[in-house]
Amino acid sequence: MPPHEPPAEAAPGREGSPSPAPGPSGAHSEVLISTTFGPRDFLERWAEALRAHGLVVQAWPDAVGDLSRVEFAVTFDPPPGLLARCPNLKAIHSMGAGVSPGMLGGDVCPAHLPLLRVVDPLMAQRMATFVLWAVINCQRKCDEYLAAQQAQSWDQGKAVESYRQVDNGELRVGVMGAGHLGSAAIDLLLKCGYSVNAWTRTPRALPGAACFHGRPQLHRFAERCDVVVCLVPLTPETSGILDAAFFACLPRGAILVSLSRGQHLVEPDLLAALDSGHLAGAVLDVFRQEPLPPDSPLWRHPKVRVFPHASCTPDMPRAVAQMVRLRELLLAGKPLPPEVVVDRQRGY
Repeated sequence: MPPHEPPAEAAPGREGSPSPAPGPSGAHSEVLISTTFGPRDFLERWAEALRAHGLVVQAWPDAVGDLSRVEFAVTFDPPPGLLARCPNLKAIHSMGAGVSPGMLGGDVCPAHLPLLRVVDPLMAQRMATFVLWAVINCQRKCDEYLAAQQAQSWDQGKAVESYRQVDNGELRVGVMGAGHLGSAAIDLLLKCGYSVNAWTRTPRALPGAACFHGRPQLHRFAERCDVVVCLVPLTPETSGILDAAFFACLPRGAILVSLSRGQHLVEPDLLAALDSGHLAGAVLDVFRQEPLPPDSPLWRHPKVRVFPHASCTPDMPRAVAQMVRLRELLLAGKPLPPEVVVDRQRGY
């Protein structure tokens, strides 16, 4: 997932920060932090958190000096060409759990350098619990009960659930993607007794779940989903995957939960499927344009729940501690843990 603005208390001030810590070689190597994502204070808080570890940090665009001293970059969607100006750069670390498609381009993140991502076990837990909430919200029709409350209507299930509650084992939940976040969601849903289907780009064996893979099996997967959760990484193959053809394969009355990247969703196709009654609702946490524009019809659609990219955020202190640790390994010439290295060919 893309990075989010951390809480203010997570960012120490510059005053009182430790003096710059030398790298393993004894040289005072520097860190460059840059992003075109989020407000200016978002970048500053990350920069101050890195400085609190004793690192010398240049923050683009306001405090960029001699880039030949930069050996480590922390970034999300940096401007094209900036990192190529760092002749001694040894690695690029994303500020989030993944990277954007633009970061896979050599003009943005030079292809000969390792591209790293945040791996935080608690992010997987946060995502899994959000998915569970979204499924229960759909399953038990919580939004309809909220509307009844606002209308001061004491409805014990007659109008909302027609006296028929759907038990966990009856509800077919489909999860697209079985990486760090998707597999945690699948595991939690299975532990709660849901019937789980999983779709991945390549074959995966996931005990307890019915597994599908590849575009040829996508629509077979969709046919078995009362609730479908999108957690698949964004790649050229998955861009626009949530489209009219996909929605047509979902059972009538199905619900979409989109939590990975906004570019997966063709928003006009979703609106059409909702307005036709084929889909019963959608829980959306990611959008093609963020913040969601004020004139977007998604804000006010009665069948849509909008979240401001809040389902699962990296913990900044934990992420920064990982970055510092990986930088030390890198400068010492030691191997990096494979789970933090992005496969540029796969896009994650």
